[in-house]
Amino acid sequence: MLLVLHWFRAFVLTLVIEQAAAGYVLRPYAPALRRASLIAVANMASHPAVWLIFPEVGAGLGFPPLATLLVSEAWAFGLEALIYVLFLGAGHARRALHASTFANASSLLLGFGARACGWV
Repeated sequence: MLLVLHWFRAFVLTLVIEQAAAGYVLRPYAPALRRASLIAVANMASHPAVWLIFPEVGAGLGFPPLATLLVSEAWAFGLEALIYVLFLGAGHARRALHASTFANASSLLLGFGARACGWV
């Protein structure tokens, strides 16, 4: 139960950060409600695996934590970019990549800061 609460706090923080970051990048391409929904769907698809699946699989395979982090972040970036492209259309692939890059870099860096402060 404690792991689920820890994940949920991290998910809410990630969602807030990525709504701001990806929302900023995607603002010319979708109305506010569609943007917010799209970003939420992308995070619901990627975040549980990053927090709950990749650490278990990585540890089970004997991967160092940094390798697991890199693989899980690549997963989140790729899946979220794919979801953005699917919703926005192939003509917006570059914008989808920018949104995913900015959102995931922001949430990773600010997440490390929040963890260092004991918030997550």
